[in-house]
Amino acid sequence: MKKLIRGAAVASVATLTIVGLAACASGSSASSDGSSGSSTVYFGVSAATTGQYAQYGEQFKEAFDLAVDEVNAAGGIDGHPVALKYEDSQSDPKQSVAVAQKFVGDDSISLVFGDYSSAASIPASPIYTAGKLVQYGFNNSNPDFTAKGSKYQWSTSITTSATYTWTADYIKKQGIDSVGVSYLNTADWGIPAFNAFKAEAKKVGLKITDAEGVLDTSDDYRPSLTKAVADKPQAFVHIGYGPDAAKIVTQLRAIGYDGTFYGGQDEESFDGTKAAAGAINGAEFLASNPAPEVQSFVKAFKKKYPNETEVTGFEAGAYDALHVAVAAAKAGGTSREGILAGFAKLKDVPSVVYGKITFDPSTRRVASPALTPSILKDGSWVAYNG
Repeated sequence: MKKLIRGAAVASVATLTIVGLAACASGSSASSDGSSGSSTVYFGVSAATTGQYAQYGEQFKEAFDLAVDEVNAAGGIDGHPVALKYEDSQSDPKQSVAVAQKFVGDDSISLVFGDYSSAASIPASPIYTAGKLVQYGFNNSNPDFTAKGSKYQWSTSITTSATYTWTADYIKKQGIDSVGVSYLNTADWGIPAFNAFKAEAKKVGLKITDAEGVLDTSDDYRPSLTKAVADKPQAFVHIGYGPDAAKIVTQLRAIGYDGTFYGGQDEESFDGTKAAAGAINGAEFLASNPAPEVQSFVKAFKKKYPNETEVTGFEAGAYDALHVAVAAAKAGGTSREGILAGFAKLKDVPSVVYGKITFDPSTRRVASPALTPSILKDGSWVAYNG
């Protein structure tokens, strides 16, 4: 989620590398029967293992490794074991482009997961497309990731436009008529998300008393927050991520605002913030969901990682993604071309996030994704019926 000027510079770098990388497309690991030339099927992971988003990279890795264990214990992909190759992108566009170059040039890689952020994924997309390598941005909610990408970009994340349209509708249905807003002032994610919220708020008659663009690198949001709540809105909405939301809700309470807070994410820094108690959000995944497949996953995760106290949507999304990639390989073959063909064939793949996953071929995203109203209580998100 870097500034636009950095994204634009990286995009130009990516464009200059396409011609040189296109030749790599013919060097995929496919054999003539569409299976991998190696006994092991390798997937690449482009994610932050260092830097400000490293916590997400660690969450993804834990879930990926659990899923790999399960797949290999069940016989792998038609007898081929699955393994992952990790590269640290820091979720930075410059780094993600370099990682994409490396993965495209590695003939053993059949698919790549990542990156954490749409801002890091989108500049790398032309490189993956030139290399005919599926880029599975399972966490990428910016609609442009797939809408402006090629047939090689796929995602199981609900889009920001769908999320914040839902948020505006839900808030209005709660009998709230006015909200103050803060949003990440980033062209690749925050501004489009806010625009979706603003358009739906206008449609349903939810008044935005003031909206303030902020950055997730700030430590003092009080001047912006004071302006945002000056007209005493009934509730407050933050369109952003967990770490910035943790600081914002803390400072919002410190300046005396006590209206309901809509925002935050199911991640450690926000969940552990005292001022965040009572926050409301739309959840794709809740560890408290009694569905058997969810509880089986939660139990397996806690068994493998006994020191982890939380299982969030970030782990669930990565766990699902590994199983979806395996299902695609089984459906189409373990080569780059086979996995691409397999994604188009997938239907009703078991999912701990959605129950079952079927892709809409026109969007290359999950057909009819759903959100569940949730509230933060005692450091955990639970379904909310208020």
